[in-house]
Amino acid sequence: MTMTENTSVQVERYDQVIEKAADRFARNAPKHIRFENEKGYAIQLLQNNSYLMQVANENPGSLLQAITNIAAIGLSLNPAKKQAYLITRNVKIGDKWISKIFLEPSYVGLCDLATMSGSIEWIQANCAYENDEFIDNGPGERPTHKYNAFSKDRGAFAGVYCVAKTKGGDYLTDIMPAEDVNSIMARSEAYKAFKEKNKGNGGPWVSDFIEMAKKSVVRRAFKMWPKTAESERLENAIMLSNDNEGFAPIITSPALGQYSADQKGLFDQLISKSDALEMFVFTKTLDEAVFSNLYHSFEKGQKGKYQRIVDDLVQKGFAQMRDIAEQINELAENGEETAIAEAVQGFSNDALEHLVGLVTPQAASMIRNAGAQA
Repeated sequence: MTMTENTSVQVERYDQVIEKAADRFARNAPKHIRFENEKGYAIQLLQNNSYLMQVANENPGSLLQAITNIAAIGLSLNPAKKQAYLITRNVKIGDKWISKIFLEPSYVGLCDLATMSGSIEWIQANCAYENDEFIDNGPGERPTHKYNAFSKDRGAFAGVYCVAKTKGGDYLTDIMPAEDVNSIMARSEAYKAFKEKNKGNGGPWVSDFIEMAKKSVVRRAFKMWPKTAESERLENAIMLSNDNEGFAPIITSPALGQYSADQKGLFDQLISKSDALEMFVFTKTLDEAVFSNLYHSFEKGQKGKYQRIVDDLVQKGFAQMRDIAEQINELAENGEETAIAEAVQGFSNDALEHLVGLVTPQAASMIRNAGAQA
């Protein structure tokens, strides 16, 4: 006689899965993030979204990781704060596509982390359109952006910009034209599947384009902000946001993000030479995914040390470029073209091109003449 055992496995409920994160959550979360509160917000989100609940049941491990990440980056699921959300995304594992849950920081959340870190007093991102008046006033100054907020005809999307005020009173501005935003959008897995294969709904780039554009410029701008001991949470949140858009799987493609041997060689050389100005210029020429790969390319145990060196070089390089631009403008006003040629002697072509974008038209012309003569 053969006996058959009951081999059915008890499936954990979503609330039980979340509870498993409690100990690790408590060890990593900042004081203002409480596990019981976040557990309640997560359960509310799951109960109000049938597909989110389905994915949580199919892949409980991803739900557990998403809850753990709340503690790691220090952003709340509190719907009133709008700092972060639970989202679903399809990821390819081997030959199969699997739905998983991810924690997604919002634009508001990234801004909150920047101010909480202590390096930035305030930060604001805004979109500009073709019929707006937008003037870049140069390094250290806020741009001028004039428009009719109630107009229904501001024209096509022209780009997005981010202004951050440091504790020292400086204004750090990053401007991202529409083509750069569209390039980032085109790398999103959800958007690619929607446009190329007519699959899904395109994700947040279709449903919340403005929010995604603002997040994109903030993710790039933060590289130039002063760093503090609390900046790590912001960096983690930005890495998480990049991964959620599918940048992590996609950057294995050399054409889209994997750095070349030449890029890695130059990156390491600039570090060894402590060349702040050229490091700043180099990072401005790189695709966001390429820079991220280089930034995380150091050996285990040395990563934190060299990342701090890179951060310091980029910040010093930004300050140097700003000071040089001011000096060049003064020389140009006095017609001292020979002095300008001496000031930019030894600059790389990339550095010259970046400098041209920061100075007056008269000074830019003199810089180009100096470069041509060199």
